[in-house]
Formats: sequence, C-alpha cells, structure tokens
Amino acid sequence: MAKPAYHHGDLQLQAHLLALDTLRTHGDTAISLRALAKQLGVSAPALYRHFSDRETLLAELAIGGFESLRDRLQAVNQEVPRTALIEIGLVYVAFAQEEPNLYRLMFGGRVLPKGAHPRLDAAGKGAFQVLENTVARARDLGYLKPSPVSLMTAAAWSLVHGLSQLTIDGHLPGAKAEPMLTEGVLSLLLDGSRSNEQQQSQQD
Repeated sequence: MAKPAYHHGDLQLQAHLLALDTLRTHGDTAISLRALAKQLGVSAPALYRHFSDRETLLAELAIGGFESLRDRLQAVNQEVPRTALIEIGLVYVAFAQEEPNLYRLMFGGRVLPKGAHPRLDAAGKGAFQVLENTVARARDLGYLKPSPVSLMTAAAWSLVHGLSQLTIDGHLPGAKAEPMLTEGVLSLLLDGSRSNEQQQSQQD
C-alpha cells in the first residue's frame, strides 16, 4: 500500500519557530534546513519549497527580529522628547539583552550582508526610522545639539548599538547587575543647556 502524503498544518511557520528556538539556544551556526526537516518529520525538499536555502531562512528570522524591535520602539511614549529618547535606548538595549543571538544575526552582517535581502533591509530601516524620528523631535526642542538629524541619529545608534554589543558579549554588566548604567550612558547624548534652562525657569 502506498504511503499517504504528509500534510503539515503550517510547515513554514513551524520551521520558522523551530529555527528561532535553535537560534536562541545554540546560535545561527546550528541551523540547518535538513536538520529542521528531520526534527519536523518532513522531507528536506518539502522544506526547501518554503525556504530556498539556509540564508533565506536566516533572513526571515532577522526580519522577524527587526519587526519585533520596531514594535517595541514604537510603543515608547513620545510625549516628552527627552524621556522618549532615553526610553528608546533602554528598549533597544533590553531587546539585545533578551535576544542576544537574534540580535547578533540581525546586525552582524557576517551571514546576511546588506543588500542581499531587500525585505530584510526594509525591516531594518523600519526600526531605524523610529529612532530617527525620536532624535529629530528631541533635537528640534533643544534636547540635543543643533546638528544634522542624520549625524545625531548615527551618534545615538552607535551609542546604543555599542552598549548593546558590549553588554551581551560580557564586557559591561547587564541591566539586572547595573540598572542605571544604560540610562547614564544614554544621557550623555543630551544637551545639558536645555535642562539647565528648565531648572532656572522653575526657580524663577
């Protein structure tokens, strides 16, 4: 008797979730389409119908990471620009600390070079845009130096990215060990003159 065809509820989603779990636990080098197919109980060709190669699957994981990061950044209250700018940085660093292997995949460039996956590039820009918009508002209201928005955004991103990388690589303590470190470092971006003016007006 012929073996009945295998029907999977949502093979693409199940493979994505299993790959994400593998990434979180063992890093991207442990991900293999053939290994995933075996774990899911399907043939490798069945999985290749959804992901043309390993890099395509890794790109999908990174896209999901950027979308999650963007959603977290967008949830930050933007009413007070100074607070929003620091909170954006705190959220960014917290994401890296919670998802270190996913973060490394998203920003490493080793496996997923820029320009190779247009959807991935677009997802990265989406998250970056939230930071840029927050920087623009803070600068326009005098909380940052009156430098070009692109320059100030690059400075802010470099700061939070460097802080994130140093933290997840163990060179700086995490939020639980040193809860004020991230906020203290991020406050270095702010222009103190704005705060001084506010304090003076309150005294008057």
